[in-house]
Amino acid sequence: MELDIRSKKEELLAYIAALEEGKKPEFEMHESDIAEVLMSLRSEHNEAEYDHILHALPPEILGATVLELPEKHQQELTKSFEASEWADVINELETDDATDIVQQIEDIDKDKAYEIMRLVDTDHKEDIENLKRFDDDSAGAIMQTELFSARLDEPIESSIRRLREMLSAEELSNIHYVFVVDESNKLKAMLTLEELIMLDLIKRYSDSIAEFDEPIFVHSTDSIETVTQTVERYDLAVIPVVDHFGHLLGRITSDDIYDLIEDQATEQIYSLGQVGGDSEIHDGVIKSQTMRAKWLLLNLFSASLGAFVISLFSDSIEQIVALASLMPIVASMGGVSGTQTLTIMVRQMALGELKLENALGAIGKEMVIALLNGIVFATLAGALAWAWFKMPLLGAVIAMAMLANMLYAGLFGAGIPLVLKRFGIDPAVASAVLLITVTDVAGFFTFLSLATIILL
Repeated sequence: MELDIRSKKEELLAYIAALEEGKKPEFEMHESDIAEVLMSLRSEHNEAEYDHILHALPPEILGATVLELPEKHQQELTKSFEASEWADVINELETDDATDIVQQIEDIDKDKAYEIMRLVDTDHKEDIENLKRFDDDSAGAIMQTELFSARLDEPIESSIRRLREMLSAEELSNIHYVFVVDESNKLKAMLTLEELIMLDLIKRYSDSIAEFDEPIFVHSTDSIETVTQTVERYDLAVIPVVDHFGHLLGRITSDDIYDLIEDQATEQIYSLGQVGGDSEIHDGVIKSQTMRAKWLLLNLFSASLGAFVISLFSDSIEQIVALASLMPIVASMGGVSGTQTLTIMVRQMALGELKLENALGAIGKEMVIALLNGIVFATLAGALAWAWFKMPLLGAVIAMAMLANMLYAGLFGAGIPLVLKRFGIDPAVASAVLLITVTDVAGFFTFLSLATIILL
């Protein structure tokens, strides 16, 4: 890996040297490779070379490279370039990416963002301003307005010629579909390029409209979750975005879709682990420690509840010391069983397969699984306790307590994320701590209560 970075660094320096000498580089470097080298320089604290490379990149390469850097470093670059330099960069970016950078600059320096927008090309500026009006979690906020559309009454051959000219002028890129619209710009069909070349070129689109499938689209106000679910369901590379009247507004392309799906999956993993996400990788020690400490504090509170329950039965534990050895088994089995259920439920909710309307079936399934596992492992635990401590009743107590706690785990592991979702709370963030609290407290209380009643 180190050799790979070193070779990329050497290639980048040769690439920069050619640019500075006014020559055309013999090869092109991908923005992700440039960003990888830049991050390597940052990790080596080589700030001088890091800044030198950034300022040597032409605007079209710089913009794409900045987008490959972690958000923290994107924000740091706000002050590194003049407003005119940022305007050149933004003019070269597609509208969705340009909007992201403008909004980041606005969050840090509104005056500079205003100055940048004053220098941006008029058409580009209007598109950016329109995209900024959408909620951050909506399809409209992540779409780009650059697309290729054709009118129903347009000759197919004429539209292909127009597409070729736009591609040659680099006005468009990443074209997968032709979006067919009527005279009021309402979306009527979407054709792949493969489907396009199979049409009779001398005809108009309206002559072949009966052959086209109904277009699959999302509304500009739909959530990002809806976007990813729609793309995955219909296996799309690009999805059009329309307003509530069906007018075509823009498209969301494959690169953004892949990023969205990856971001959602990554966010779930980080949330279940109760860490701050990708930003933590680049944050300092104190900031990362503070973010994790909040969840650890909540966990300390839940653990204290379990300890309080145990303290209520201190007399029972003193009389039967074996109880202290067996308590963790009951709580642990409930916790693991509940986490299994929780993981399945949260993932199904994220994929859109589980909603409040069909939740009863999912809860019922998880309860049956919990019951079956409870019977199996309660029997094993009871036999183990009996053989270990030579106390048949103690084996019966732990068996009953384990069965009960695994049923609690199934019920609450399935129910907690649904309840949190109902109140607008991200289930992936808060479910784990609540579940562990329930299984610990309920497990300790059930086991020690049964032991006190039956054994003493």
